[in-house]
Amino acid sequence: MRLEQWQILFGRSPKLAFGSLCGILLMIAQCSPALAAQPASVKALLMQAMDSPDGASRGIIEGQEADKIHAVTGASDPVRAEVSTIRKFKQEGCRRLKLRLIQPNAPTRDGKRVNFALDYELNLCRDGSPPSEGMDLGQAAAAFGAH
Repeated sequence: MRLEQWQILFGRSPKLAFGSLCGILLMIAQCSPALAAQPASVKALLMQAMDSPDGASRGIIEGQEADKIHAVTGASDPVRAEVSTIRKFKQEGCRRLKLRLIQPNAPTRDGKRVNFALDYELNLCRDGSPPSEGMDLGQAAAAFGAH
């Protein structure tokens, strides 16, 4: 392609256009993991939040978890999840996490569509157990029938 044709098509020199295109592609590549919600399970998002420097993760829930929410809400849009850290425990790898599940366009009884959201919090360690901090082990053992 000759320089005149390039300038007619793209309105600038080939070097400038190529540089601009490379800059845009680089910016998209750097931003897309943070902006795009990736398919995941609730467990995977909880673990991602525990490993994340800012203590947060988000994604689209798929599989049986999403199917159950779709069945309950009557909506078929993708289920979004957001996890944030409320607090870190002294025990290594343990946090209090907040999970928010959002089902867009859930039908209501009066025919409107709303974003249905379910929030819950849990204390969790990387190995899947609850943190021992603040737990009365004697009381917990009694509750589970241990002597």
